[in-house]
Amino acid sequence: MSDEIVQSTGFKPDPGYAHFNTSLWVSALIDNIGKTNFFPWVAEQLKHVIPYEFCMIFQYEKEQRPQVLYDGLSPLGYRDGLKNFLQSTWQINPFYHACREGLKPGLHTMEALSREISSRSYAEKSKSPDDYKMRPDQMEEIGYVTDGWPMGMQELMLAIPLPGDDVIEISLSQKVDHRDKNAPLLERSQELVPIIISAIKKHCEALGLTKETTQQALIPELCDLTPREASIMDLILSGHGSEAIGLKLGIALPTVKTHRRNLYRKLGISSQAELFALRLPRPH
Repeated sequence: MSDEIVQSTGFKPDPGYAHFNTSLWVSALIDNIGKTNFFPWVAEQLKHVIPYEFCMIFQYEKEQRPQVLYDGLSPLGYRDGLKNFLQSTWQINPFYHACREGLKPGLHTMEALSREISSRSYAEKSKSPDDYKMRPDQMEEIGYVTDGWPMGMQELMLAIPLPGDDVIEISLSQKVDHRDKNAPLLERSQELVPIIISAIKKHCEALGLTKETTQQALIPELCDLTPREASIMDLILSGHGSEAIGLKLGIALPTVKTHRRNLYRKLGISSQAELFALRLPRPH
């Protein structure tokens, strides 16, 4: 982590961090690789390393809308904000533009990325401003706020590049507290960053989230799955939860659950764990 991030971030230390056991944390992280609850576990456990108000985990592909791997925003009542981000403002997001230009792995602040690419981001926004569900706000660190998104947040992001130019983003947001603007991140968090990056890469390989491993999946034709059921199956195998699937496909949560029940019935299974166990090579 750069000295700039350590010195300038406003993230407050966790009072309980003095009792944090690094060895046990890393051991548990490794044990969760390949499990369906990996990203929720990482999001929850990161609170012991870098405290935050909410966490989001996205997977970015070049020129494509990010996929939601973990949604810590909707449960707080900001589902519309996430929906507006996925429908429009991701295209002007500084992290997305930094990914397109080859963002280095590790921790980054949104404030720093905004300074570096703001001119290019806003140049793109100005082409058709009515298409973006946002409003300018110079009090925000990126100069605007997406409609429905929490205001007054400071964002710290962990970038994990994957094979095939994809990038995983772990976004940690905390309310800005100007009194603690210079509060340093705990030193031990720097030691954990490369371990977290390595574990996430291993997990993505295990679940087929990288382009090099997407050839493994179930064969929908053998199970008489509908196109919608096949799409939902692929998203489940990519680590998406029901709410994230609904957002990505633009369908209601009860509809997603109905498709999942039908999918499981046709496959003769009753759980997500069994679905992962049934993965077969796709025919070429």
